[in-house]
Amino acid sequence: MLDRIRLATAEEIEEIKDSSNLTPMCRVLAMGEMRAVWRMANEVDPLHANGAPVSKTYKFLWGIENILKGSGVTEYYFNTPADDTKYHRVLEELGAERLSKQPDYRWRVNI
Repeated sequence: MLDRIRLATAEEIEEIKDSSNLTPMCRVLAMGEMRAVWRMANEVDPLHANGAPVSKTYKFLWGIENILKGSGVTEYYFNTPADDTKYHRVLEELGAERLSKQPDYRWRVNI
């Protein structure tokens, strides 16, 4: 018989926090020795700048962030091409933090 899936205890969350990118929008689920981070993720992805100047893109993102923040969102996520270092620098100037340290694949499961 399988254990029930439940919310993790504070101690169980503490065990995984350094490698889990936990935010206020997350819940940690547990079953036996297993843990999973359930992230209520807000995404702004993709962003189509369509050749707009960088300054206009900054303003667009600023406006989007204000809308999200006013809605109670504490963070948002997006993907970028791994080889677009110019865009990476722009995002870093805006305060974005790169979470993956290597190229990775993004998946979707329709349930």
